[in-house]
Amino acid sequence: MSELRKPQTDALLLPYAIEHDARTVAWLNLSDLQATFGLRRSVTPESHRAWVDAASDTHIYAIVDMQRKHIGNVLLKISERHLSAYFQIYIGDSSERGQGLGARALAETLRRAFCDMELHRVWLHTFADNIRAEALYEKFGFKREGIERDALRVGDQFLSQTRWSLLRQEWLAVEESER
Repeated sequence: MSELRKPQTDALLLPYAIEHDARTVAWLNLSDLQATFGLRRSVTPESHRAWVDAASDTHIYAIVDMQRKHIGNVLLKISERHLSAYFQIYIGDSSERGQGLGARALAETLRRAFCDMELHRVWLHTFADNIRAEALYEKFGFKREGIERDALRVGDQFLSQTRWSLLRQEWLAVEESER
């Protein structure tokens, strides 16, 4: 059975809750995650909680392993008008990276987005040097839409990012081919 259809036995999405804040804040202050997301400032527990509380259009999930250890997060920022969502994911616990947990969390998130929420489109960004992420998104059927040139200012540099999207009918076709 492929990763796209594999049962969710070793990674699970739980609704994000206040008990996930401490680990999340620690991860968001790591230089590798800050670079991945283009964060330019430190995240405090207070600033993070304020952001979570204000994100009424965002579905946030904690990724946990079989032992219920919080290992990362995923979010869908929903545009109800356009039936679309901006997607972000990260495995914050570096010892858990590279084990397929992110792929399984992505599969479950897409199932929720397209089946439960009945969205039409899910989209995301990557930096050009994030080759592993780009390979994963291509595997799941995401299409490269283009480059947003010099989209983010980080220090005295500007970074370009790639925009990707997946439409519901594309996801359904990939799902059907896996059966």
